[in-house]
Amino acid sequence: MKTCLFSMAVVFSALSLSAQDLATIGVASDEWANCTQKDGTGLYFETMRLAFPDSKLDIKIVPSARSIEMVESAKTDVCVGVYQGDVKNGIYPKYPIDFDDMSVLMLASKAASWAGEPGLKNKKVAWIVDYGYEKYLNVPVKLTEVSDTASGVKMLQAGRVDFYVETKSTIVPYLADNKISEKDFHLETVKWIKLYLAFAQNAKGKALQTQWDKAIPVLYKSGQLQKVFAKWGFQESFDKLKKEF
Repeated sequence: MKTCLFSMAVVFSALSLSAQDLATIGVASDEWANCTQKDGTGLYFETMRLAFPDSKLDIKIVPSARSIEMVESAKTDVCVGVYQGDVKNGIYPKYPIDFDDMSVLMLASKAASWAGEPGLKNKKVAWIVDYGYEKYLNVPVKLTEVSDTASGVKMLQAGRVDFYVETKSTIVPYLADNKISEKDFHLETVKWIKLYLAFAQNAKGKALQTQWDKAIPVLYKSGQLQKVFAKWGFQESFDKLKKEF
């Protein structure tokens, strides 16, 4: 009953918020190439500006785990790029912001024997700390968590792990930026996972969630959403996202 009453109070408080209350939106996000870049550009930030045209985004680039902590403690209004359940007391919208590919990087020499997700069973696998991919795998792995993409790729090159799990949109630019030949590797997508904004559990968070869920279908129907996904090179994930409408 207490939870129900609290939720009702949040909804009623959200209705009384003024435009001034929503003039600035505090945003916490990890940095992902072409999605959430340090200069404030990228697919997700551009989509948010379309959904909240009258608000300024006050962006803080922090590690993913820190962004979740910030929204759970209401030190910011929204965190970007989280999976369902990552934020314990956050407000999740109906519509995701994207679909995240869960892709496996391996040495080219292993490509011929790749057997899909079952091939990860009991293998030495690395991914970035707190990414939580184990929740989406149907097989157990011998996990090593790393601090960043560079560490994961280096471990793979050195033979310390059999596979490195990340997104294509992170791995491919990393290899290019560091002049590492893609010919030495093979990349396979094993799953697509819904990726969300999560809003703080308060009146402002509720108001922002309501606005998001109203704006995103309109942006989809107008064609604006597809244009911004195409601009940043995410047509494949847009094809997954459009099935939500």
